[in-house]
Amino acid sequence: MKGKDFEYVKTENSCLVEMDEEPPHLPGKETLETAIIVSLILGCRIVDNVHFMRKIVIDGSNTSGFQRTGIVGLHGIFKENSKNIGITSITLEEEACKKIMEDEKKIVYSLDRLGIPLIEIATDPDIRSPKEAREVAERIGLAVKQSGMIRREASSIRQDLNVSIRGGNRVEIKGVQSLSQIERVLSKEIERQESLVEIVDVLKGRKVSTELLLEDLTNSAFFKTSELFTKGIKTGRRVYGFSLPGLSGVLNSGKYRLGREIAERLKAVGIGGFIHSDELPNYGIEEKEKQEISRRLRSKDDDAFGLVVLESSRIEMCIEIIQNRIQEALKGVPAETRGALETGTKYLRPLPGSSRMYPETDIPLIPLDSTYVKEVEGRVPPSVEHRVKHLESLGIPRQEAFNSLWKEYDDVLESFVHDYGNPKICAKFLSVVYSTESPDVEKARILAERFFKGNIPSESLESLYQEGEFELSENRKIILLNKSSLNFSLALQDHSETKEIGPDFRIKSENIDTLVKIIDSVVKENEQLIRERREGSFKLLMGRVMKEVRGQFDGNEISRLLSQKINEVISRK
Repeated sequence: MKGKDFEYVKTENSCLVEMDEEPPHLPGKETLETAIIVSLILGCRIVDNVHFMRKIVIDGSNTSGFQRTGIVGLHGIFKENSKNIGITSITLEEEACKKIMEDEKKIVYSLDRLGIPLIEIATDPDIRSPKEAREVAERIGLAVKQSGMIRREASSIRQDLNVSIRGGNRVEIKGVQSLSQIERVLSKEIERQESLVEIVDVLKGRKVSTELLLEDLTNSAFFKTSELFTKGIKTGRRVYGFSLPGLSGVLNSGKYRLGREIAERLKAVGIGGFIHSDELPNYGIEEKEKQEISRRLRSKDDDAFGLVVLESSRIEMCIEIIQNRIQEALKGVPAETRGALETGTKYLRPLPGSSRMYPETDIPLIPLDSTYVKEVEGRVPPSVEHRVKHLESLGIPRQEAFNSLWKEYDDVLESFVHDYGNPKICAKFLSVVYSTESPDVEKARILAERFFKGNIPSESLESLYQEGEFELSENRKIILLNKSSLNFSLALQDHSETKEIGPDFRIKSENIDTLVKIIDSVVKENEQLIRERREGSFKLLMGRVMKEVRGQFDGNEISRLLSQKINEVISRK
């Protein structure tokens, strides 16, 4: 229906399997065991044999025309807070090609991603809200990461959302790339489905028909001032008008957007330029011309009309698509597959039926006997809650423990606490380290070691990691490469461009008088406040001083000098 060709680009790692010139190979041992471990993490029963199936794929993203997939685990239970979320199945399947380019005539795919193993986790319909969907996805993702075998890059974990409301059908939403997107996409999709359910009631009292009066309006004077239509006519396309009996006011009115639903169906097969009477006057068509088109198409009070620019050879398919969508509008929410946008969804294709799957004849059954599964079970990592409780027992705050698991530095955090103590400072410092694009654990260890020896004030620890550029020499001296962006000075051995700092280097003030002057200025500006609040003014003034000198001086020294100045004002008559 799209009339497009598929083109494939091979890469250095492409083989005959990916070009569909050779039968598939068995999945790798590590791949299969990872799928078993993930299934056990989520409480699933492991199947006796993995039966690979073929799932028909018609968009060209698989050279064979299908995707191979096999069930590994069934009937799991995942706990989210106090609620049980059922796990329907865990399947092992192969990744599709990556789309490189698409235009009106063809789609170009790269073969480099085809065949990468994927694990698909399907939940039972136990999730009741967009917020809960996000929470469950986040916790499942965190649990699965415990396997240590899941890719960490952005978009390596994708969510497909299946959503239905009372009075509707199941709609599958493909390609949600982030957790934050889940709530937004689901909320908008629920609004869309609710409006479609309401449209059914609106149309009950009307004479809605799929018998559409069609007329070629190409040579009419209606479109001379409309660039949308004149541009299409110049390329040899025709302008067709057709009646939409009983659909006035539901195509584009308030929350009703049936016109957009029709346009999405047409765009899916490469037909653009559809507009309708609910959005006119617009696009260079005035009210007078709108009324004349309505008269030509014999529209009545509840009737609407549509206009489309396309090749004459495609008009029959266009009308058939519109008729099918009108039929579905009389029933409510159609079962379909939609693509995720940033805050909503768009139509992709009809929802496939069960006959889409059939046995794969080129891959034999893979037996999973109990002895083998028991051996793999011994490598299942502790649960998330068990790991969090262990980190809490070391004195690490619960939220920091969760963060370390999500970003996968919990082992590093545990080792820092073991080596240096003070779990709260270690957790806070490493959260800064792992918020950067390329965490440097060795650099963090050097700074932590100096900090806990008392060589670096707490105010400078994070700044030095984020802004200080240095490397470690053979005798474990720090070679400072660049300090131009730092707001503090270091006790340096010399003044050359590349400087060495010994193991016990200390950050200090270039001139203590500078700090005294800043404190004197803050105290002088706030003398009235000090007289009113006395010692209670310290916290507020400390904040104002720190804003001026953060990272330049030791916090204890600042506190001592400020307290002294405040007491001088209080004792003065």
